[in-house]
Amino acid sequence: MASLDEKWKAVDNFEPIVVDRERDVVRVTKELYDLHKSRKQLRGVTSSCNYRLTIPFAPHLFGSGKTTFARTYLELVQRVGETSLSTFASDPSSRTFLEKLKRTSLLYADLKELKPTVPIEFFRNLKWAVYYLLYRSACNQMGLPFMKPDEAYRHIPPYPSFLIPELQKTLGIPSDQYLLIAIDEVGVFDTKATLFELEKNDKGVVRPYNDFFGIISQLCKEPDLFFIVVGKSKGLSIKNDVAFGLSRVILHFIPLSPLDASSIVEFLEKSLLKTPTQEPVCNVLCSSSFSVNELADSLLECTGGVPGLLTRAVNMLLNYIIARNQPFISKEECLTCMNDDNFRRICAEPFVERILNLDEDRKSVFDILLMMALYRIPSKVDDRLTSESYLHDAVTEMGLYRYPIDQNTFQVLIPKVFVGIFKNDPSISSLEKILLGSLDVEPVDCFFYSKCRVFEGIVALRLVLMLPSKNRNELRELLGQLSPIWKQMKLPISTISPIHYIKSVVSSRETRSESNKSRRTFANTEWNKIIRETLYLETIYIPLDATSHSPDIIFKLQSPVEPKVLTVGVACKGRWKSEGIGWSDIIDEAKKFLDPVYDQVLSSAMDYHHCMLIIVSTKLSLNVSNELGNQSRCYSNGMFIRGDSFKVPDNCELVILCERDMEMLIDEEILNGLERAFHVSHNPTFWDFGLDLLDRIRNSFLSWQ
Repeated sequence: MASLDEKWKAVDNFEPIVVDRERDVVRVTKELYDLHKSRKQLRGVTSSCNYRLTIPFAPHLFGSGKTTFARTYLELVQRVGETSLSTFASDPSSRTFLEKLKRTSLLYADLKELKPTVPIEFFRNLKWAVYYLLYRSACNQMGLPFMKPDEAYRHIPPYPSFLIPELQKTLGIPSDQYLLIAIDEVGVFDTKATLFELEKNDKGVVRPYNDFFGIISQLCKEPDLFFIVVGKSKGLSIKNDVAFGLSRVILHFIPLSPLDASSIVEFLEKSLLKTPTQEPVCNVLCSSSFSVNELADSLLECTGGVPGLLTRAVNMLLNYIIARNQPFISKEECLTCMNDDNFRRICAEPFVERILNLDEDRKSVFDILLMMALYRIPSKVDDRLTSESYLHDAVTEMGLYRYPIDQNTFQVLIPKVFVGIFKNDPSISSLEKILLGSLDVEPVDCFFYSKCRVFEGIVALRLVLMLPSKNRNELRELLGQLSPIWKQMKLPISTISPIHYIKSVVSSRETRSESNKSRRTFANTEWNKIIRETLYLETIYIPLDATSHSPDIIFKLQSPVEPKVLTVGVACKGRWKSEGIGWSDIIDEAKKFLDPVYDQVLSSAMDYHHCMLIIVSTKLSLNVSNELGNQSRCYSNGMFIRGDSFKVPDNCELVILCERDMEMLIDEEILNGLERAFHVSHNPTFWDFGLDLLDRIRNSFLSWQ
């Protein structure tokens, strides 16, 4: 029998195609056109001086598709020219530029090959090393022999007027044809800077990227020459005004967003096997009972749509399917493979090295980034962690990914295949493990921006940390006083489960665009199947419709001494409005959760299965508060609410927390901070919350570890 590593061997079985890069192509094309229009300003032959050289730059880490994009940009221009670029080419000048761009030649240069070279007087001269690398790359690209460094220096002194004609001659292009130079692995200067003599600023500090982009800026003065720079780097800030001082160059960020489900479908349908038959990948992996859309959903769930992870996962699945000579027959079978610990480990290993070797300063913000990913807190490019550190850069340096919401707003993305490796890292805290576990069970392609999202997340984590704690706490004592079922659980509970967000359930193959989301309502037979299967997997999905809402949080608790299981649903109502929530809201929540759970599961389950719904609100209506006497209340099985509006089913309970007892879960300062943030925006960003508030939230979790 093959070993586990052989079973999941990541052999290159297919030729991946580039998809879903239209927005990036348009952005880069506009930047190149701006350089084309403003070249005279750079050369100082015009009185205008409002242009500052901008170079398209992709600083992502391994797997985001930066090298592939740089290599295939010109092919993509040809592919999308008649569609996505049609608006750009709406005037004669830009249209002429685009037509000429389509005939551009590409020179690819890898800075990993950069090294000091002779002649001896220029041995540590960075400019000459870059020039010689570009010349040698052109020769290698054309399959031509190249001059040795000392001979090349006599023919190509380190001046643009000598280098550019030599590159044109070597590449066989006329002098008036555009040349695009794609420079990869710019991050080598993190380690290679000491090999060169570099300029020091007035404080004696060397900034190698200043020197490198100074060389590029001089070359950009030459007509018909353009650059794209990509590479992963610790020392190159996305906000390079800070990294460079007021530098001569702006680096324009290329988003290279992860792929959505529809783009993954296109990827699977157009990528072909490396065999004489060149069969589409989807034909090999899918059967008549397992569609390419289901495969795309599964891959999105596993990889988050990160191109490098996606390609590696598909290669591993192909290797497995080809070896057994039988395609997948269901989504469940495919997900079982991708959820295998060894599959995840092998798939993720090349991608996670950086985050496992972080310094303490970066590790200290990992839980903040996990909270942002779980609670869907977006960030802006210029959001700061400290006076000298940007959150945007922290995501890059830690080896995580980001999904762009708009041009300057991003969402932290942590692919599920990373979770197992992170959780096994001995330096990961128990709080981080819970956050990782919660991310692992939540659908990746669900970017609901619920106004309750952060509120419900804080409530969930506080509950999960407080309930199994051996320390005395008022909330657990309150639940013990209110709830007969709670008394029978004989707390403290010895284990905790990750949090499961229910409102993120959406119909399959939807895009990440919120406006295109539709809430899914399960048919009765499907609901029955889901509730029975997932009860034992610590997950229950509740049906959603246009007028009613399910619990936002659900987790399972099991007594350590009694054979009793309690499934807890928490309905969070984050309403900062004068009227608060009323009885109709409460009864609606109870009907949507307790009735189907009882009808489909508890009515035929053993007596030790119980269900509780907790209503948690930032504000109850005056009517509700008066009827409850401003106290929390538990309605046990058989009790009626509001006359005969709702009867609590057997083995079920409904708990309504009053506003005073709410502060056992979230202190007043955090509630006030949330209220301020949500008054600013329906979907507040990292800046709206503020680092102080997020730190306070984190510390409220750590106090129960």
